Amino acid sequence: MKQKFELSHPQHVILGLIEIAVGLILIFNDYYYFWPPQVAWILNDDLCGGLGVIFGIMTIRWALKDSNSIRVNRNLLFFSAFFWCFEATAEFIHASVRPNAYMLTAGVAELGLFLFTLSIIDKSKKHNY
Repeated sequence: MKQKFELSHPQHVILGLIEIAVGLILIFNDYYYFWPPQVAWILNDDLCGGLGVIFGIMTIRWALKDSNSIRVNRNLLFFSAFFWCFEATAEFIHASVRPNAYMLTAGVAELGLFLFTLSIIDKSKKHNY
């Protein structure tokens, strides 16, 4: 008989997978951000995408563990909310500087992911009792 694999935190897994995907896009595209030109080199650094990949993996690992720490969950979701807010803001600023439907679409999608993260935060357990 097949054993059914159940996820107790499927939203965390979805969020982690999307963070990994966006992080990999940022790692492999060294000229993604172009404005403001003074800090484009910082925004295009592999560290921004690498943090997305690392925290995406950590979020998935947290969701798959049997004993989950509320403190770790809170910190991971805080980073996720910051990451998506930063990404959405950067996309909207780029779309306003150089009107581009792709940047605007990506900004709307990342704003949706930011709101999705906030809904996970709202539904997550806040205390140990």
